Amino acid sequence: MLRILYAGSPEAAAIPLMHLGKAEAQRKDFTIVGVLTNPPSAQGRSKALIPTPVAQSAQKLESELGRSIPVLVPEKLDAEARDAVAALQPDLLVCFAYGKIFGPKFLSLFPLGGINLHPSLLPLYRGCAPIPAAILDRQTETGVTVQKIALEMDSGNILSQVTLPLVGTETADSLLMKAAEIGGKQLEEVILQAAQGGTLPEGLPQDGSKATYCQMMKKEEGSICWNDSAAAIDAKIRAFTPWPGAFTCA
Repeated sequence: MLRILYAGSPEAAAIPLMHLGKAEAQRKDFTIVGVLTNPPSAQGRSKALIPTPVAQSAQKLESELGRSIPVLVPEKLDAEARDAVAALQPDLLVCFAYGKIFGPKFLSLFPLGGINLHPSLLPLYRGCAPIPAAILDRQTETGVTVQKIALEMDSGNILSQVTLPLVGTETADSLLMKAAEIGGKQLEEVILQAAQGGTLPEGLPQDGSKATYCQMMKKEEGSICWNDSAAAIDAKIRAFTPWPGAFTCA
C-alpha cells in the first residue's frame, strides 16, 4: 500500500485532502500517513492560535477513517522536520498550496518523489498566483495540472492536465475552489497509477520556452485606475477577490 504525506495549508488545499481521504476508505490502494502544514496563526481580536484549514481537515479525517493522522507543523523544513517526516516512512509527497520550497534533502525522503497540484495550464503561469494572473489577463481558459515536483519551480513533468473554460465572471476565490475540486480527482488518478505500478508515470516534459510566470500579489496592486477599460477594471476586481481586494480612493 502506497504511503502518502500530504502537504498543504489554506482552505482550498483541504478539498483535495478530504477527497483523498474518502478515496482511501473506498479503494485501500494508498494511505495518508501524515499531513504537513503551516503552524497555527494568530487570528481575530483575541489573537488565538488557529490551525490551518488543512490541519483541521486532518482531524476530521481521523474520525472518518478511525485512525490517527499525524499533523506536522514545522516553521522550517530543517533537519528536525526531515526526521519527523522520515519517521512516517512515506513513499510519495502530495502537495497543493503548502507555502514552502522543498529542497533536495527533503525530497530525498520520498522513494517515489513528489507530485504537486498547480491551477494553470503549465508551463503557463508558473509561480504562486496563477489564478489571479489568468483572470487579470482576461484569458478564455485556464486549467489544473498535476506535475512531478522538481527543484526548479513548477517545471516538473506533467502527469495530468485538465482545461477549464473561463466565462468572464469567475473570481479568484470561486475559480480556486473549482480547481481544487477537479484537482482532487486528478491527484487520486495519479496516485492510483503509482500505487498499481510501483512508480510514478514518466509524464510529459514541459516546454520551457513557452513558460510564463506570475508573482505574489501585493495589496497596493488592488488600486483601481479609472483610466483603464471597464473590462480591465472588472477583471481586477474579480482577480483580487477575496484578497487583497480592489479599492479606490477619492
